[in-house]
Amino acid sequence: MAKAKQLAFLKYQKPNRDHGGSLSVKKRRARRPLNIKQSHHITMKSFHAIGSRSLFRHKKMILSLVKKNAHRFHIKVIEYAIQGNHIHLLVKAQTREGLQNFFRVVAGHVAQRILKDLPLPSSSNLQRNQKQQIVGGAPQKVEGCKKNQRRFWSFLLYSRIISWGHDYERVIAYIQRNTLELLNIITYQPRRSRNSS
Repeated sequence: MAKAKQLAFLKYQKPNRDHGGSLSVKKRRARRPLNIKQSHHITMKSFHAIGSRSLFRHKKMILSLVKKNAHRFHIKVIEYAIQGNHIHLLVKAQTREGLQNFFRVVAGHVAQRILKDLPLPSSSNLQRNQKQQIVGGAPQKVEGCKKNQRRFWSFLLYSRIISWGHDYERVIAYIQRNTLELLNIITYQPRRSRNSS
């Protein structure tokens, strides 16, 4: 009887839909959930992407890499937003392998292109600089992956499987809102305020 209850629990257990980002800090690496029948919201974030390393300053190069590798790996880019320190992409893939390769190549090539011309400081200065990040004029502790302390991206690439319908429309609106906020067309709202409205 106990075995039947366990099987029933496993049968109805909600599957993971997201992976990476701050969720991966201090956790064992697990298999990334992917579903080629649905779209995926991707976020890449870097605490090093400030000043001349700002991702927005390198927007043309990033879009070129995204377009080139989307064609190469048969990925449809539905929506995108390139911010100062992070990138949002909503994509749809034909194969799991193509999606994984797209993640790896885009993240790797963006970092390589930026760091080629604008290398990070020495490891001692980098560790000291990484302890604080200026956000709205106030210093805050940076929580990134220790493995990535000498790398450009601060977290493992974040991805979430997006259901069709309301979830899909909400993600498109969220990504578009990021662009409008960056261009000062609309007022920035912290994520908590958005979710409560």
